[in-house]
Amino acid sequence: MIHNYYNVFSSFYIGAFMIETDVLVVGGGAAGLRAAIEARLMGLNVILASKAPIGFSSSTLYAGGGFRVAFGNYSRERHFEETIIGGKLLNDQELVKILVDEAPERLLELRSFKVNLNIGDGFAHVSNGPLTKGEGLLLPMMRYAENLNIKFLENVMAVELIVSEKVYGCIFFNPNSKKLFPIYSKSVILATGGYSQIFLRSDNPARVSGDGCAMGFRAGAELIDMEFIQFFPLGLAEDNKPAWLFPAINGKLLNKLDEEVLKKYGVEKPLMRAAIENRDLVSRIIWLEISKGLGLDDTLIIELNREDFQGLPGIANYLSKVLHLSSNRIKVSPLAHFTMGGIKIDENCRTVIPGLFACGEICGGVHGANRLGGNALTEAIVFGAIAGRSAGEYALSSSRMSGGENELKNMKDLISSFKHGRFHVDDLRLKLKRAMWKGCGVIRSKTSLIDLMSEIDDLKTLFRDVKALSGFEILKAFELRNMLQIAELVCLAALKREESRGAHYRLDYPEQLDRKWLKRISFKLENGNLKLSYMPVNLKYVSIKF
Repeated sequence: MIHNYYNVFSSFYIGAFMIETDVLVVGGGAAGLRAAIEARLMGLNVILASKAPIGFSSSTLYAGGGFRVAFGNYSRERHFEETIIGGKLLNDQELVKILVDEAPERLLELRSFKVNLNIGDGFAHVSNGPLTKGEGLLLPMMRYAENLNIKFLENVMAVELIVSEKVYGCIFFNPNSKKLFPIYSKSVILATGGYSQIFLRSDNPARVSGDGCAMGFRAGAELIDMEFIQFFPLGLAEDNKPAWLFPAINGKLLNKLDEEVLKKYGVEKPLMRAAIENRDLVSRIIWLEISKGLGLDDTLIIELNREDFQGLPGIANYLSKVLHLSSNRIKVSPLAHFTMGGIKIDENCRTVIPGLFACGEICGGVHGANRLGGNALTEAIVFGAIAGRSAGEYALSSSRMSGGENELKNMKDLISSFKHGRFHVDDLRLKLKRAMWKGCGVIRSKTSLIDLMSEIDDLKTLFRDVKALSGFEILKAFELRNMLQIAELVCLAALKREESRGAHYRLDYPEQLDRKWLKRISFKLENGNLKLSYMPVNLKYVSIKF
């Protein structure tokens, strides 16, 4: 595997070499790997670039390894309807139809990549990998890509697309050398994941910071559905412990008065079932209890039965050995888990920029206002393959060009400005994440969102004076630049949508208002100015009567 591909071309920076390829894929999770494989199988040269070792900075690594798919007695019609109903009718129905129609074939195809896949009615799941089921998916795909001679470019960050009427490549930053360098390509696929890291609490890897969405937006791509963030209610919230999804089994959810919170709000389901089937409702309940002062350090408590805590091998090992937790009372809080919004694509994963494609969680449209469980990995594999094929076809009929001098100069100037800043990048990042959690978290309101917009404006001003000296600090400053841009759009979309729908809940507009709000909010930069527009939903296959 080529872990240090950049080093081979290190002299490029002084002009001796030029890094060129047919298809450039940015993002090393399941979607990016599947896209790279598809393009390479067309006989094209492919570079797969990632901010960390391929696969190990992606949300795929931590995924449960489950796919929702029309296998057995679970029909395509049912998969389609449940996805649309789960998305509160805001889904792009053409994209959903592609998802459910192509999923069976694409998932079975994973076996040819040596992925161990178990199949049942309505699902497929990956057998355990060395550490996680996500690894059980990623490692075979990585080996398959390696055998195809896909070039892996690791530990570099994509910072700006090279665009002039169409895309010609991307500018990258190497934190080890603190150098910028371009890669020229005939087509580019963005597969960098979502933007949950803009929130204080998230189970996403730290480097999944909305980079692709922000880069695409600055280059002229259209962003949609940015207000829809899926929060999972039971995130571990113990001090100095990772914010992972908590495997609640036979537990009780308690406030600081030891009241059973679900019963208090009339939810008559076991905790884990409620957390899975009614995750938005349970997240709001926890948020309300904490806002009423009934939380413990901004958390609630899961109390496990002692016999379960001590007697169940899986959870006991996980808690006592891996996380070193000995009490059967565990602090939990909602956390940002998945983002439904992102870059707008068509049925071929094309963006509005010629030569630029996108796939996976970076895209908006498939999930609408909320994601149905199991559809995330299915989307990554189905649309990863489509993006790879479409970008490959585009590359076969396109010429490669150089350029990017302006983009390169702008990024150099930005790095130079970091040397003289006063505000540490980590401090500004934490302020943004706290502000987003408070103002645009599980429950929003006009007041909280207006206050948040003001805070984001202030942070954008402070960012002009950010301090970043080391290569890793500069990388984090580039991330913060992207996070500020995405946070502003998320906040603005949440402010404009004066209703509650799916994962978006407004305290001042608690009802879903189909007559007025069965439409999507879109953002685009035109001549440097933000353009907000509303897109009607195509109800071609599943409609609604008003």
